[in-house]
Amino acid sequence: MSGGDLVAKGAREPRIGLWDHALEEPNLEDATFAHGLSALAQVPGLRALEGSYRKKLRLKSWQYMTASNAELFVAFVVGTAGFASNAFIYIVERGSGRVHKRFAITPLGRGTSLSPTSARGGHHFEGGGLAVDLANQDGGRRFTARIETRTEGDDMPLRVDLEFASAPGDEHFAICTPLAESPDAHASEGSIEGPTRTRWNYTHKFGAFAVSGTIELGARKIDMAGAFGTMDFTKSYALRHAVWRWVALAGRTTTGEILGINLIDPTPDAPISENCAWLGGLRIPLAGVSITVATPGDPTSTWAARAGQAQLVKPGAPSTGAAQLELGGTPIGHVEQRLDVPLVRHRLLHCVTSFAGTLRLADGTAHTFANIGGIAEDNDTWW
Repeated sequence: MSGGDLVAKGAREPRIGLWDHALEEPNLEDATFAHGLSALAQVPGLRALEGSYRKKLRLKSWQYMTASNAELFVAFVVGTAGFASNAFIYIVERGSGRVHKRFAITPLGRGTSLSPTSARGGHHFEGGGLAVDLANQDGGRRFTARIETRTEGDDMPLRVDLEFASAPGDEHFAICTPLAESPDAHASEGSIEGPTRTRWNYTHKFGAFAVSGTIELGARKIDMAGAFGTMDFTKSYALRHAVWRWVALAGRTTTGEILGINLIDPTPDAPISENCAWLGGLRIPLAGVSITVATPGDPTSTWAARAGQAQLVKPGAPSTGAAQLELGGTPIGHVEQRLDVPLVRHRLLHCVTSFAGTLRLADGTAHTFANIGGIAEDNDTWW
C-alpha cells in the first residue's frame, strides 16, 4: 500500500494488527483524531498548524530497555511527550536493594532526537547531566546503549556500554491497537461527537535478549555477559488520562530455559494483545491478564499476576490452546517520578522485583521460575 506501514496515504486511521517484526515505518503520527484544535484541519491555510500541533505536542514516543543478571538490574529510557522530553537510568543492586539513579527532563524536546522506528536509526538525549544514546540495528533485532552520567545523591560516575542481541529464530512482536474511552475524560478539549473517541498505540517489544557489555559504577566495573534484557519501543496518541500496570521480566526457568514475560493491565479492548511469554525465544500469547498489588501505592508491597486463555500465535496460525501463567513478585528496590505542572500530572512507580511463578503450556507442560529480576510498573498520567 502507499503511505507508511500503519497509515495508508489519505487514510485517517492506522491499521490494527500484529506483526512478528518491528515495522520499518510505523507512521502513527499520520493518523488523525478529535482534539481541541481539530477544526483547524478544515480551514485552508491552517491545516499545517493542526498537523504540527498533533504530531509534535500530542504524540508520545519512547524506548525503554532493561538488563538483569544476578548482581544488578539496570533500566533506561529516552522519550518525549512533545512539550517535554524525558530520560532516566537507574540501577538496583539485587543483593542490598541499593538504588543508583539519574532522572532528567528538558522542555520542548531540547537535546532530544528519536528515530520514528525501532527498526533503524537511534535515539539521543542530552541534558540535566545525563547523556543517552540508543542505536537500533538489524531491523530492530539488535541494539546498543551508551550512557554517561553521575548518579543523584551518591554522585558516582556511571557509564553503561551494553549490547542487546536476539537469535535468528527469536520471535519479536509489533502491534497496533485502538485506545477508546468516554468523552468525559476530555471535557476540557472541546465538544466531541459520538459516545467514545479513539486514539491508537503502536509498540514493538521483545523480552528475551542476550546482553553483553559492561557497567562502570564508581570504582566498580561489572561484566554483564550472560545477562538478559527487554525492550519497549512505543508510539502513542495516548489517552488524556492513561492508567496501567505493566510487568516485564527476563531470565531462566529452574530447568535453564530462557524465559521472558510481558503483561499489561488493563489490556486494550482489541482482538489482539501484547500479553505474552517467550520460552526459548518463541512467543506464547496470553490473555485474561490481571495484575494486582497487595497495597496499592506502597512501593514495598508484593505484586501478583495471572493469565490464561487461548489466542492466535500470529495472524493465520492455528490456535495453540490455553497457556496459563501465575506469578508473584517481591520488590527489591524502587524509583518514583512525580510531576504536577500545567498540562501534566504524572506518577510513575517502578518496582524492581524478584519474580517467581509457573508458566503452564496448553499441553500441560509446566515451566517454573524463581528469583528472576524484572520491572513492575504502576503508571497514572494526565498529559
